[in-house]
Amino acid sequence: MKSHHKKKAVIGVPLGLLLFFAGLFLLFADFVPRSLLPLPLVALLVGIVIYIWGCVALAKAKGYSTAIVLTVVLGVLFPAVVLLALPDKHKHHNRH
Repeated sequence: MKSHHKKKAVIGVPLGLLLFFAGLFLLFADFVPRSLLPLPLVALLVGIVIYIWGCVALAKAKGYSTAIVLTVVLGVLFPAVVLLALPDKHKHHNRH
């Protein structure tokens, strides 16, 4: 894997999932006042964007086109799971 893309993926995927699930939890929690409803929605949307950014970085790190992430997202699958299952195309390159 290419290290500069791998760092972005290691940050983006878990952070995006954390924000998404935190927003989802707050959206359905009974203790959050309805006046704060935009906060969970913003967390959901920002989480999705950061997650997709991390998955794009993971695809680049493994040597795949970023179009694979968009295809998998539109197919409603978890792109990180699919990308982690694919072989690393940069595995045989020299490390710098």
